[in-house]
Amino acid sequence: MSRFTFFGTENTNIPEKVEAIDVQPLNNNILFKEGEAKYRSVQLAVIKMNGIIENHVETKLEYHVKKYINNGQLMVRVTLADQIVAIQPSYLQENLDLMSKIDVIKSNALVVVNPKTGKILRIDNMDEIKANWLAFKNEVMSSTSFVKSPEMRANIDTFLVNVEQQMTEDNILLDFQVRPFFDLFFDKYLVNDQFIMKPFTKLYYSQLFDRLPVDFKVTEEIFDETPSSISILKAGRLVEGNPHLVDFEKIYDLRYKPSIGYKFSGYDYNHETRVIYDLNENMLSDANMVITEEVKNNIELFVDYKLQRIE
Repeated sequence: MSRFTFFGTENTNIPEKVEAIDVQPLNNNILFKEGEAKYRSVQLAVIKMNGIIENHVETKLEYHVKKYINNGQLMVRVTLADQIVAIQPSYLQENLDLMSKIDVIKSNALVVVNPKTGKILRIDNMDEIKANWLAFKNEVMSSTSFVKSPEMRANIDTFLVNVEQQMTEDNILLDFQVRPFFDLFFDKYLVNDQFIMKPFTKLYYSQLFDRLPVDFKVTEEIFDETPSSISILKAGRLVEGNPHLVDFEKIYDLRYKPSIGYKFSGYDYNHETRVIYDLNENMLSDANMVITEEVKNNIELFVDYKLQRIE
């Protein structure tokens, strides 16, 4: 997988939109509405070193979601329906295209929703995901069977082993946590129309430092309401005292300092999110997320993500 998860991408089967149906599968406090929607997102991810752009990736994705109830379980089928990915410098494009195909395999998921939080409880089609991965793995092995170089052969084998280790439910769920679409779509509005704004702590898995976790505090506020929609602002700030900062500095010294020159100058992370929910259908309508992760003045990951419902 790419070191920078937000460079990931996302496939084509778009059903007709259906009427929203109010249901209360477990108790009177839980609201879930069956329905379908299509979304498109545009994401720009930029890496800067010493203030100079090192590389940037633009990712355009189209998702289809279908919400329904099966045997009392709240289900969502997510299909990654289309993807367009471009990276500069262009010599990285081939590797990114390969990672994009793997992202499609993981993103086409049938999930069970937690009736209390609206978050993903589990993935219900792991057998399908693993079968798709196996087919892709066999395709890669077949298309590279001509390779005779021991070094190149070892690199291909190592890549396949590393990706195969990701194809577990726990690892894919972890991956979903750092994908903006999954993070924004699966939330409390899916199951509850009571919006209680209170701070909470959340984990962010560093894209600069090998997905090591950091805690950040999120505050929420309602900034606009209509009878049919609600708009929420979320701000995330790093919690002090992260035990992994020592590890961050070690990784920085090995990976980044040889190019940057300057020593580790302190780590920071923050994000700002604006999201609009349709209360008639309990659907995400629109969102914008900006994320900054940095070693101050030395290296910065900047992500600008926009999501819009198109049907």
